[in-house]
Parts: sequence; structure tokens; C-alpha cells
Amino acid sequence: MTPLVSIVIASYNYGRFLGEAIASALGQTHGNIEVVVVDDGSTDDSVAVAGRFPVRLVAKSNEGVARTRNRGAREARGEYLVFLDADDILQPTFVERCLRALGSAAYAYTAVEKFGLQTGLLHTRAFDGRALFQGNFIPVSVLIRRAVFLDEGGFDPSWPAHEDHELWARLFVHGHSGVYVDEPLLRYRFHGASRNTLTDREREDLHVRLVATYPRQGLGWMIRHPLRSARWLSRSTFRRITKGS
Repeated sequence: MTPLVSIVIASYNYGRFLGEAIASALGQTHGNIEVVVVDDGSTDDSVAVAGRFPVRLVAKSNEGVARTRNRGAREARGEYLVFLDADDILQPTFVERCLRALGSAAYAYTAVEKFGLQTGLLHTRAFDGRALFQGNFIPVSVLIRRAVFLDEGGFDPSWPAHEDHELWARLFVHGHSGVYVDEPLLRYRFHGASRNTLTDREREDLHVRLVATYPRQGLGWMIRHPLRSARWLSRSTFRRITKGS
């Protein structure tokens, strides 16, 4: 029996891109697809755009992308999930190729093509869980077993960005692996308005937070970067003291 795959599209004020994302989800060569669009309190025409397509629409108040994707996962009916940002596009064979490659792994991901203001390929590579504590190389748009995603708690809303990186690290720590499809089957749009446009210090803080959260795996990185680790610990301690006062 052909498994049902739920493609969850989180959208916040991306009505100008949403139609393309939905069309790419509905255009998959895999024969059993449902598309769940979760609107995170948009004030543009996102809800109207979604209403033009045969999708399940969940409209809610603004809570951020982690809670929005998690809501979509709970609403989904499929055995497998794909998370697609509303400004990105899946190639038609994304689901088919990921399912074929999955095997016993928890999730499958592909190479990523940049388009829009930048072109070329994003940095991706074959799966190595230990390398996740050096930096992220897995896009948010993976095909993942829904049971694994829900059992592991989904995306952590306490992360202001890079919540996908934290999830892949957490899954590895808990014994789950991914598998890589070396074909650019995800198109990642660069348009200059991403929430992940972070300062160098913000990126550093998030990475040190990751390795500090999982010290057994991240200790080597912290030893090799003692100043960066100390800066984060100092700022983190100050924030806790300030918040508690």
C-alpha cells in the first residue's frame, strides 16, 4: 500500500510565495499526498491564497514557526511528514526519492538548490551525526517518520532560530539517523527577508547553546573553542541573573 505523506507548509505573511510552495507539494510524483497549510496569524492574503488549492487549512494566532510546524504535525494524517517553508519549493520527485532512500533511517533529506537573490547549492553532505555538533548541514525540509517526530517532541519553541538544527542533534543523541539523497530536490529561496538573518554573535550563541545542551557530543567543540564557549556562558549567566532579579 502506498503510504500517505503529509506535507506541512508553515506560512506567516508569505502569501506572495505560498501558491508556488503549495503547487510544488501537490505536484509530487508520489501518489498519496495530503497538504496541510498552517497559517501563523498572517495579516496578508495567505489564507485566501491557500483557499484556492485543495489543501487542509489551519488558521491560528501568531505563535512562531516551531509551534506552527508542530501544530501541522499533529493535524497531519500521514505516516510520514515533510516540512516545507512557504517561500521554498519541492521538486516533483522529492517525496518519491526520499521514501525510496529512507530504509531504516528516521528521516531522509536531499541536496538544496538556492534561487532568487542567490544561486548555487547550499552546503549539505552525507549524514554524520557527530558532524552536527560542528555545524548544520541538514535542511528543515526532510521526509521524517511522523511517529519519530511526535515521540521526540517536535521542534523546540524556545529556540528563536535554528530549531531544526537542534532537532537533528536531539534525534541523533536519542539514536535516530538520517539518510542523504545527493540530488537537489529542494529549492531554497533567497529574498532578503528571512527570520534566520542573524548576527555573527547570535549564530555563535545558538551554536554554543547547542553543544552545551548535549555536552557529551559537543564537548570536543567547546574544548577547541574555549573563548566562544566562555563568552556564551557569560552572556547566558547574565541573562538568567537579569531575568530573575
